[in-house]
Amino acid sequence: MKTATYYTQHLDEAKLVAGRCKAMTEQKLRTLSMGDYQEWQISNEGVNCQTAQSVAEAALVRELVLKQSKPPAPMATPKVPSPPSSAAPAMRERNDSQKLNTAQTLAPV
Repeated sequence: MKTATYYTQHLDEAKLVAGRCKAMTEQKLRTLSMGDYQEWQISNEGVNCQTAQSVAEAALVRELVLKQSKPPAPMATPKVPSPPSSAAPAMRERNDSQKLNTAQTLAPV
């Protein structure tokens, strides 16, 4: 028997086995008696089928959840070339008469 851990590490195989088992399960349901079908379910083949199907379904759900939780990719905006830094005027120093004095009021009271 193969474990869920094995099938998780070999997801392609799990999907392949799950697909094959779906058809096999339907065929077994049609051809076997209920007792024989239940015996098949607990056989190595039946358990492998159930495990592979569970892992494949869980992987599908995980993929869907990850797709839904991923934020959409930001749209690329065209870059506008910025002027060279030498093109920007340098800040001028303020002389003492232009500087604010902490005692001055900024807004009328």
